[in-house]
Amino acid sequence: MTKIKPREAAVTTAVGVLALIPIAMIVLCVARGVFYGLVEPGPYDNAWGGPTQGGAWAAHFLISIPFIAIGVLALLGLVRLRRSWLRWLGGERRRWWVLPVTLLLYAGAAVLIVAWLHQV
Repeated sequence: MTKIKPREAAVTTAVGVLALIPIAMIVLCVARGVFYGLVEPGPYDNAWGGPTQGGAWAAHFLISIPFIAIGVLALLGLVRLRRSWLRWLGGERRRWWVLPVTLLLYAGAAVLIVAWLHQV
């Protein structure tokens, strides 16, 4: 069994915290898009695709699919970011984009969380 180094654990945790945003987006899109008819009891008069349940369900389903794909791509990007950090910690030369992208992602996450807290 390999021992986890503290710096590697910190990088994995930091990227994992960022991964919570696309994971939450995917879960929300599945719940409110793919399973719309199961979580929304109706009436569907003012819903996208309404006034029938089938139309509303189809509209929400079709709208959620691209957002789920974007969430999966975001997770794959975070995997690449984590691998680049771990290579750098392992002694390889750091790629130029790793630190700026990480800082930009954390700044964007902070803005998103603050905006979300203001609307709650």
